[in-house]
Amino acid sequence: MTNNKITAVVVDDEPLAIEGLKLRLDAIEDVTVIGEATDGDEAIKLCQRCQPDVLFIDLRLPGISGLEVVQLIQADIMPLVVFVSAYSEYALEAFELNAIDYILKPANIGRLQKTVDRIRERLTPQQRDLEKFRLLKALGETSGLEISELEEWLESSSARLPSQYRQELVIKNDKNEKVFVPVKNIRWIDAAGDYMCIHTTEENFIVRITMKKLESELDSNMFQRIHKSTLININCVKSIQTLKNNESLLDMGDDVKLKVSRNFNEAVGNIINSRAN
Repeated sequence: MTNNKITAVVVDDEPLAIEGLKLRLDAIEDVTVIGEATDGDEAIKLCQRCQPDVLFIDLRLPGISGLEVVQLIQADIMPLVVFVSAYSEYALEAFELNAIDYILKPANIGRLQKTVDRIRERLTPQQRDLEKFRLLKALGETSGLEISELEEWLESSSARLPSQYRQELVIKNDKNEKVFVPVKNIRWIDAAGDYMCIHTTEENFIVRITMKKLESELDSNMFQRIHKSTLININCVKSIQTLKNNESLLDMGDDVKLKVSRNFNEAVGNIINSRAN
């Protein structure tokens, strides 16, 4: 690596910030910028397509954040990561994801040179193997998966991480029988204290569990909180009606309509985006 330029991708939601960072990196002869993006989704695609040595990424991006981008990039193509931010309070989270550096905006050339020197040291083959292990460890901690599971996933070349979410719930019914309920059959869940009423396509169940605990066990790509006491399966939404006061009404079919509270109004956009993809 000592005779090759370090390839970099720059990600920021402000085009002027991208240009400013590119100009400073161009002044450092060791680095060449091979791609740029203004949101997290495009950043992931760029890393998959270009496989740069290093990713310079802002924390606050439209859609998924810079931290989430790093968590979502497959570990076998993970570049070294440098977070570039106007805010210092996220530094601990960044270094927990094994970022090589955390630079406060605006970064001057002298500060960037120190970062590039650090990158150069880390791009030896031995350091690459160590970085891969550290990133797998960090990904395991954030996803709840074992490192061995993540290594098997890498070897299988699967596009998706193995899921840590529940695929079935084991629920005791009113006949004292344990029933296996596929998560995909749950239409919505509402809370009453520490009890949850789980509404499925076939019947309803009452379980003693907190909303927070149950929500953590369900796939957030499938289930969306629309109220402090209501969680819905986005695939069961038939239509969305806009109401006054920044509220909405979801038609769940079978004459069931659920209100999206003002505190969760971003849920409507999430549902539409998820269903549109």
